[in-house]
Amino acid sequence: MERIELEGYLGTYHLGPIDKERVLKEYNPLTVMINGEPVYLFNKAFDINDSPIEDNISISQQPYGSVIPLHMHDYIELMFVYRGTCTVLIKGKRVHLNKGELIFINKEVPHSVAATTKDDTVVNIILKQDYLSPSFLRRLSQKSIISQFMIESLVSHRKHNQFLIFKPEGIKVTEIMENIMCEFLERDFCSTEIIDSYLIVLFSTLIRTNNVQTRYEAVDDKNIVSLLDFLKYIEDNYRDCSLVKMGQTFGFNPSYLSTLLKKGTGKSFKELLQIQRLNQAALYLSNTDLPIPEIAQEVGYSSVTFFYKKFKELFKDTPHSYKEKHKP
Repeated sequence: MERIELEGYLGTYHLGPIDKERVLKEYNPLTVMINGEPVYLFNKAFDINDSPIEDNISISQQPYGSVIPLHMHDYIELMFVYRGTCTVLIKGKRVHLNKGELIFINKEVPHSVAATTKDDTVVNIILKQDYLSPSFLRRLSQKSIISQFMIESLVSHRKHNQFLIFKPEGIKVTEIMENIMCEFLERDFCSTEIIDSYLIVLFSTLIRTNNVQTRYEAVDDKNIVSLLDFLKYIEDNYRDCSLVKMGQTFGFNPSYLSTLLKKGTGKSFKELLQIQRLNQAALYLSNTDLPIPEIAQEVGYSSVTFFYKKFKELFKDTPHSYKEKHKP
């Protein structure tokens, strides 16, 4: 399928209001109580024709004119607004998405979706846990605390109430999504491998974009904070970054900021800073002829001995050995 044909194809299968009672009776989803509210367990994946499937990845389209009730599922859901708008409600908070914007909703995150109109086209990509294999995730960049954070977000069992919002500028992400949909909707030889590659390009593009918002529940459960902005700050200022400076930049008390980082990433500020410095050092070791003491100083270490110790803890190898193994 060519991209120029895609919008017409999606329009053909744009389902109208669904019969909620019929669906509940036919599939009989389990219900659990969370914070005093009933939450449906929608663990079946559907394709664009509204048929149940068992594949590890599937693409479906949001029916218009219907509220999707409070539910959660055992797979990761990527909602992409191809045309129009969409509003997702997570723990009573409204997330409004415009054309070209995406939201990743982790598994077991209760959410509902407000009714869309016939002018709104919202595409859902479902990624089951088996799809995000170690070999797939290894293809994402490991040299960034943001990419590592995103990988952990996609596969971690310990994070709850988690969703990632992406508001990329330009049309590049839309083009990638169109390529994924075209390949999925008209399968051919090597379609699976091509979709895998497009998803790597999608994730890498989202990681790289500066206009990205990540949302987590804050410590007091009242505020919503942007964690990726914090991680981006550490990446950009790793040489002389401090919790005090970072707190001044974002208007947070350093102690409170430290708590937010720990709660959202599972790592302390010092650990995140250490990882970023060591990742940068690994890049220098792999791509330059700089002496190791100079690299240690360049990434913010005054003690070469301490640098050696921390590098070996993270990479299970000495800087010298790592350099020899990764020479261009």
